[in-house]
Amino acid sequence: MTQHRARNHCYSVPPARQQGVALVMVLLVVALVTVLAVQLSQRMQMNVVRTMNYQDSEQSYWYWLSAEEIARQLLQVQVRDSRGVIHQGQVWYLQTVEERVYPIEGGALAKAAITDLQSCFNLNALKGDNLSTEQLVRRKVQMRMLLQAADENIDDYQADVIVESMADWLDNDEQMSSSYGAERADYESLSVPYQAANDYFVHESELRLVRGVSQQIYQALKPFVCVIPNSNRLQLNINTVARGEVLHAISLGALTVDAGTAAIDNRPDGGYDKVEDARNNSILAQASQQQINPNFGGVPRPSGITAESLGGMFDDLVVKSNYFELDTHIDYGEMTLSGQSKLYVSESEAIVLMRGRGEP
Repeated sequence: MTQHRARNHCYSVPPARQQGVALVMVLLVVALVTVLAVQLSQRMQMNVVRTMNYQDSEQSYWYWLSAEEIARQLLQVQVRDSRGVIHQGQVWYLQTVEERVYPIEGGALAKAAITDLQSCFNLNALKGDNLSTEQLVRRKVQMRMLLQAADENIDDYQADVIVESMADWLDNDEQMSSSYGAERADYESLSVPYQAANDYFVHESELRLVRGVSQQIYQALKPFVCVIPNSNRLQLNINTVARGEVLHAISLGALTVDAGTAAIDNRPDGGYDKVEDARNNSILAQASQQQINPNFGGVPRPSGITAESLGGMFDDLVVKSNYFELDTHIDYGEMTLSGQSKLYVSESEAIVLMRGRGEP
């Protein structure tokens, strides 16, 4: 029986091939380390940029609060010194129209504009809380007239729908004030459903959610309206109102739009000290001799409501203001911040009612 002895065969790798394999391994390690280093570098750069943006954002925010504090102090001094009378000859307005750029370390406070919120129509005025029937009808009439003065293409039906829907948007119930209005069910049935607020407007842009308000109508109305937070106050400062259309609506048609514009142009530089002084304005004096011409629209009127029961043209005019808006625009580093602050200012206090970021 023949036995075969197993033989072990050993093969040696030539030195040149060993060096090639080692080189490949080294290159793979170098490539891996390079990829990791690049990724770490990118993450570090992102973290640095993120940190810098956060710091710029925080610094811009504090500059905004600083501008707000300066505005509060300025307005309170102005209100105290003038015993509440506000007009366009005062520092707060003159600095606004000059559009000054205020330099700050690391950037520029590009804009700090103050607006009197009693120089425009308060959209919350149609909220019926604590209003008599006559007062609510008066405000609906004024809003209807403002709509048609702002956009001549708005017909009577569109105006009625918008006004009644605004009243329903603001009231606390789910009952439509008339067949022209809209409540929760109307908005929930839309292709993109939402609910009526049944509360005060927070911002002017919220008007776009109301039934009947198209983008075109909103843009036409925007220069004439504003929002006073949590207040249905409607007292127009004759010293600061800038649009004849608003005076036309507030006066219930006793003033035409052109007459309202002329009355604004003929104001004294220092404004009027009392509403009674405004009656000496020849245009306003002539209008006061005319009967008001309210546009009731097609909505059924409550019993006993007549033109005479709505009051006179001067009933909503004042010379004092307590509500203001500060529009601030800050460029700092790579950050741009736009913010609005709504303020209540009296002789004894100056309170921030609301803050919001973004373009107004």
